[in-house]
Amino acid sequence: MKKILFLILIFTLAGVISLVAQDISRVGTSAAQFLKLGVGARAAALGESAVTLQGEVTGLYWNPASIASIDRTTVGVSHNDLYADMSYNFVGVVQPLGSGSSFGVSVIYLDTGNMEITTLDDPEGTGSFFTWKAYCIGITYSRFVTDRLRLGGTVKYINEGAYHQTAQNIAIDLGSLLDTGVMGLKLGMALSNFGGDMRLSGPGLHDTIDRWPNNPGALPTDAYLKTEKYPMPMLFRIGLSMELMGKNGQLMKSEKNSLFASVDVYDPNDSLMRSNMGVEYIWNSILALRMGYRGVSVEEDEFDSYNTSSYTFGGGIAYDLNIANVRFDYAYTDFRLLGTGHMFTLIMAF
Repeated sequence: MKKILFLILIFTLAGVISLVAQDISRVGTSAAQFLKLGVGARAAALGESAVTLQGEVTGLYWNPASIASIDRTTVGVSHNDLYADMSYNFVGVVQPLGSGSSFGVSVIYLDTGNMEITTLDDPEGTGSFFTWKAYCIGITYSRFVTDRLRLGGTVKYINEGAYHQTAQNIAIDLGSLLDTGVMGLKLGMALSNFGGDMRLSGPGLHDTIDRWPNNPGALPTDAYLKTEKYPMPMLFRIGLSMELMGKNGQLMKSEKNSLFASVDVYDPNDSLMRSNMGVEYIWNSILALRMGYRGVSVEEDEFDSYNTSSYTFGGGIAYDLNIANVRFDYAYTDFRLLGTGHMFTLIMAF
C-alpha cells in the first residue's frame, strides 16, 4: 500500500510541475481537438469537474479508474448540440467482471454537417460541400487495487479527416481514483490522449507535376503532397470532491438530501492551464440540480479567460424501473464567442 501511495504522489508531483512549468502558449498546435470536448450532461453541468465522479459510465472518457465501482451492466448515450450546427455523440457500455474490476467500451463521434468548399477564385463557395468527421473507439479496464484505490487504463483508436484525407492514431488514457479517508475527500488524476503524432494522408493529396516543363516529350510525374505532423491533445487532470450533505455528508447528515462539490485543474499541452468547479444537489435519489463554472484560467490571460470561461447549468431525473435503473440528464453550456451548447444523456443500469 505504501508503495502504491508513493507512486501516486510521484505522479501527482510530476503533473503539478508540468502545470507550473508551462509558460509558452501553444494554442492550436495539436490534432484531434474533438477529444477535448467532454461527454455526459452531468459532467458538463458540473463545469466539467468530473475526474472524481465514480460509478459513471461517462467515466470511460473522464477517468478510466472511476468505472471500477460500477456493479451492474450499464449503458450510456449522450448527444451534444454544439455551436455552428455541429453534433458530438458518445456511446459507452460498462460490464462488471467481479472481484472489484470492470471492462468498458466507448465510442465518441463528431459530425460537423455539410460545409461549402471555398477557393481563392470562389470565396463565396463553389457549390460543392464536404464534411469533417472524427471518431474515437476506446477499450477500458479498471479495478480496485485496495479498498480505497482504483486504477484504470484505456486504449483507443482515433480517426479524423475530410475530403479524401484522414489521419489516424493509437493513444492511451491512464487514471487513478483514491478515497483519502480524510473528511470524505476523493482525489482523482487522469492522463488522457498519450500517443504519437498524427498526419493527414489519402488520395486527396495525390497530384501530378511536370518535372521538365521545357521538354515537350516529358510525361507528368505522380506526386503526393506531404503534410505536417501534429501531436495529440494530451491532458493532465487532477481533482478533488466531497459530499457536503447526505448519508456520508461532512457538514450535515441526511437520508433524502445530498449536496456534492468538486473542483478540477487540468493542463492541456496546447492551451492554458485551467480550473473547473461544480456543485450538485440531489433530492431523494430522484431529482438532481447542478451548476458549475468551466475554464477559469490559472495563468495570466484576462482576454482568454473572459471569452472562453462560462457558467454551466443542468439537472437530471432518475427512476428505478423493474428492468433497469434509468437516468436522464440535461446540461446547458455557454461558450461565449462560439455560442451555446445543449447536452442530453440517457443512462440505463440493468
